[in-house]
Amino acid sequence: MVDVAEPSRGGSARRRPTCVTHVIMTGMAHESADDRSPAADVDASLAAWVAQHAVAFPVDDATQPPPRVLSEATVVGLASAVRSARELVLATHALLRALVQDTDGGAPGVRAVSIEGTDAPFNTAADLDRWTVSGEGDLRTLLHASQGFLHNHEAEAVFRWLRHYAVTHPDDPVRIVHDRAPVGADPDDLAEIELDLARRNLDWQHRTGQRIAHWGGTAHTVAADERHLPAMPEQTHRNAGGHLRAALGTDYAAAVLTMGTGSVPFFVPPTPPDLTEAVLRYSDVPVLLALESDAAQSAIVRSWLRRPLRTRAIGPSYDPARDADAVVENGPVGESINAIVYVPTATAVSPLPG
Repeated sequence: MVDVAEPSRGGSARRRPTCVTHVIMTGMAHESADDRSPAADVDASLAAWVAQHAVAFPVDDATQPPPRVLSEATVVGLASAVRSARELVLATHALLRALVQDTDGGAPGVRAVSIEGTDAPFNTAADLDRWTVSGEGDLRTLLHASQGFLHNHEAEAVFRWLRHYAVTHPDDPVRIVHDRAPVGADPDDLAEIELDLARRNLDWQHRTGQRIAHWGGTAHTVAADERHLPAMPEQTHRNAGGHLRAALGTDYAAAVLTMGTGSVPFFVPPTPPDLTEAVLRYSDVPVLLALESDAAQSAIVRSWLRRPLRTRAIGPSYDPARDADAVVENGPVGESINAIVYVPTATAVSPLPG
């Protein structure tokens, strides 16, 4: 893989991987070779733009910088479509490390991580913060006391890297977002949970000034004023990402981390063509597509960014026979998310013992 230079926000050159044009354009060509309709021409033009801008994203490599649209945000949502997919946890880890280590333009990188499943009612975030900074406590005990999607070796590796970072940067550790004191009764419905997730980030950021990465699920993290979940049609309130976007504007950015097919450990069928991430389904390697502002975008690309978001959001009660319901829907793609990481094939995480 060859690197190319692009300007940084500080004026110096930064490095990014070259695009994956060939595999995406070849896939599109095979699908539309016999279709000469105007719709096929539109799809081909969109595919050409995607192929030019998507970059290979090795999920076990944290050496490449994050895209500028994430690098410049105050709070970055890392939205996983499937919590039990090993490659998506690895991709989360890679993006988090890149955001922590990013000093493009002289600004500090991310210095706090907000982790769903450590807040109410589990309330392990403060103890995980203490372990991360000082090593006090037992990590696996704390992970087992947190929500189930953190009970695996891949999630453990994220925390152990954060602990290593604290040891090597004792005056500048990465913290785990938590409330300083109890803030009242635990939220008891989904709308209150969404508001509470956003509140914790905003309170921490206001108190510390630190940039935050929010490690969560897609349904919570995309910027949605009126999120729709086909499996829960009554839940149309603003989600956590929507609250963060309302409070921070463009200083909140969301990256969707999603997959094609695989056993995680339940079978997930290939990406349906009506999903937003389907524009990446021809790639046979993990890729990242940043949806950054570009005055040179064609009318076709601008039209795609105005289409409603429809992306995978697979929860614990997933039924492959009802895969079409395992999505989150929202308003325009370009207003809901800022980047897509697509892994064509995923496997299951490795459970922790005990």
